[in-house]
Amino acid sequence: MTYFLGLTGGIASGKSTVSVLFKEQGVPVIDADQIAHQVLATDQTVQAQLQRAFGEAIIKAGQVDRSALGHLVFGNSAALNRLNAITGPIILATIQQQMRSFKYAPLVVLDIPLLYEQHYEQLCDGVAVVYVDRTIQLKRLMARNRLTKHQATLRIDSQDDLTIKKAQADFVIDNQGSRATLKANVLALLQQLHVQ
Repeated sequence: MTYFLGLTGGIASGKSTVSVLFKEQGVPVIDADQIAHQVLATDQTVQAQLQRAFGEAIIKAGQVDRSALGHLVFGNSAALNRLNAITGPIILATIQQQMRSFKYAPLVVLDIPLLYEQHYEQLCDGVAVVYVDRTIQLKRLMARNRLTKHQATLRIDSQDDLTIKKAQADFVIDNQGSRATLKANVLALLQQLHVQ
């Protein structure tokens, strides 16, 4: 029977790096962000709904401009809820379809940034959170996305606080040290799950 491990964390917590580490160990990963990007790029029904909800400014060269959309929804909970209401159902259906395709794997990771916020934990047998303190998270996000402190803070604040996610999770993957330490933490979790 397949064990579905939900993987979450905050923006710039290192969750994507942890996903790569799982993949390097041969663990299939279903990536909700990748699915969401694909939906925005290819689903014309979703694109039309987003254009109606947020206006022409989010469309650039016939595609959803994710940067423009991000500026509208981060810091505006009503707009973020509208976005999630439009994209959420198709993202969920795609995740469930991919889960069925891995039914013979011993472990599958569901990499879902908004796992708790969107109640995806119900799909999981267990949840691991990638944890960093807020200062590290803020510095990483500002550097990675070239954001001001204010812009980065708005994005971090649009998600549940990492300390809350940490308290809810079954497993915590600490990412406040080096990549080697992070890899050791992932391998330890795999051993704990009897997969390694």
